Amino acid sequence: MAGGLHAARLSPPLAPPLFARRPAAARVFTVSAMSTRADAASETPLVRQVVGRVLLCLSLLSVVVVGWQTWRGYRTEIEHAGSTERLIREQYMPILAQNVWDVDLPSAEKTLQAIATHPGVAYAELTTDSDQRLSSSRLPMTVKPTRVVEVPLMLEHRPPVKLGTLRVMLSYATLYAHIREEALQNAFVQLLQLALVALLLALALNHYFTAPLNTLTEHLRRYRLGAAGARRAVLPGRCHELDALVDAFGDLQDRLADKNAEGLRACEELAAHRDRLAELVAIRTAELDHLNRFQQLVSELSTRFINVTEDALDATLTEALARIGGFLGVQRCYLFILDSRLAVQETHEWHAAQSRSVNELLTLYSADASPWLVPQLARHSVVILDAHTPDSRGLGQEQLTLSLLGIATLVLVKVRVSHVPLGFFGCDTATPRAWGEQEVALLRLIGEMLANVMARRHQLRALQAARQDLEDSNARLHRQARRDALTGLANRLHFDEIKRPLFDSALLNRTPLSLVLCDVDHFKLYNDRYGHPRGDTCLARVSEALRAVFRRSNDLVARIGGEEFIVILPGADTHLAQELAEEMREAVAELDIEHAASPVAPCVTVSVGVATLDAARHHNIEALINDVDTALYRAKQQGRNRVISAE
Repeated sequence: MAGGLHAARLSPPLAPPLFARRPAAARVFTVSAMSTRADAASETPLVRQVVGRVLLCLSLLSVVVVGWQTWRGYRTEIEHAGSTERLIREQYMPILAQNVWDVDLPSAEKTLQAIATHPGVAYAELTTDSDQRLSSSRLPMTVKPTRVVEVPLMLEHRPPVKLGTLRVMLSYATLYAHIREEALQNAFVQLLQLALVALLLALALNHYFTAPLNTLTEHLRRYRLGAAGARRAVLPGRCHELDALVDAFGDLQDRLADKNAEGLRACEELAAHRDRLAELVAIRTAELDHLNRFQQLVSELSTRFINVTEDALDATLTEALARIGGFLGVQRCYLFILDSRLAVQETHEWHAAQSRSVNELLTLYSADASPWLVPQLARHSVVILDAHTPDSRGLGQEQLTLSLLGIATLVLVKVRVSHVPLGFFGCDTATPRAWGEQEVALLRLIGEMLANVMARRHQLRALQAARQDLEDSNARLHRQARRDALTGLANRLHFDEIKRPLFDSALLNRTPLSLVLCDVDHFKLYNDRYGHPRGDTCLARVSEALRAVFRRSNDLVARIGGEEFIVILPGADTHLAQELAEEMREAVAELDIEHAASPVAPCVTVSVGVATLDAARHHNIEALINDVDTALYRAKQQGRNRVISAE
């Protein structure tokens, strides 16, 4: 073996044709160029090359990270500064308006100082309508404002009152200084991390890569194939893996010889098995043809079941069992469903001519007398019972019973359907038969197909019942969604749906249309005094009074707020609407619901606004609603517990 390897090494290598056609000068030049590049690359240590490339990549990544952090900090600071104006309008303006209205100037100055503490705010100044000037601090002379915002100071009353003007100077100089400081800090941290990574990487590469690689190179230089004692060379230090690599060279030569001998023996065995293989191929080809036709049958039946209707499902199922039984050459093929007591609930079957029906066999065979078969059916997906099944737990008695019934082989496949306790597809033969794994797999596939068929029939029936339930539920929910749960009146959703059609109809037909809007006087004080449960009871009684007043079939009473009610009166002019509104006010007062916290009356009262459609002024329903809302506001301003019509 050693001599052969030496001879192979001394023989000239075969060069590719393209290389063989090159002149000698070109070959020398190519080799020289390759060696020059190799020498240039070897001048720099490998550890330094790897560390340099890693540091270059990390440096680029650090630049990206620092840039991203700076950009994110810039965006965050700008967003904080940009939200200052909105914060001043939403949070501080109501407080300043109240302070100025209350003539609380010290509080107003504290509010201005709080505004000046926000990012980007350099100075805040308030000038009232009485020429009073308040400021957060002395105006900084060194800060150039980026933008000056002037906001009118309004008091939210009806109508709103202007109290002065707030002037805010915004400057981003401090924001930019803070962003630069964070950027320099992040860059310094990245530089320290790069230095630490470079040091650790150099030490790790030198310890785990360069030193073992040098040792391996020196050992391979001294190694000679077939030299005495070469395989027993032990490398010093920690490179025991390299010793195993050197020993592997010698082991490879021994294994080559062993493999050659094994190859000769394999050729002899191959010739012996070749004839046997030809016989097995013929047998297997017949089996595959049988399985292929079986698969085609299963695919065809599956397609048939997909397109079948519910009315033809039972007939199609019986036809499928007949085709499966005829193809397999069995005497019976059936599908049956058991109930929770293991009694047969549903049966579909096919049996060959001169064979007894499975229903007749079920009258002769009791499931209670099956100590082995029924538990096996419940535990396993496929059960095969024949004369070769091992006898255990009374199996011999069941085999004898099946033999008396003329059944030599029985195959049952569990049908997993969620809505039934247990179901099985099975077939039996009158003569012993061996079932292959592929046939059993196809039988299991048929069981799954039949399970889908049964589940589909159940789903179709359940879907029809569910569709009816859904229609009933939708109708019920439609009614509930438009009713107020507390009072039983229409809610805002119902009011919003019906207001526009009624308005358009009245405008088109030139018929009267009136709105009545009422509000329980000081209802918040009522809740504070008596509690929310009694408040709910009060609203329920008020709603009953409204329902008793507005009794016409086309009147709509709706609760559109906590204690706010609105009534749409189609066909009612101003006079009739005022009469009904006054009657409603009196009906609520006659309830005599105690309201000791009310400054209006000792009992619960309501304020009412009335508005009637005027085609010249009301071009849409919103205009009419605004008028009735204004009338209600006037009723509250004039002392409450009264009815006011829109002008």
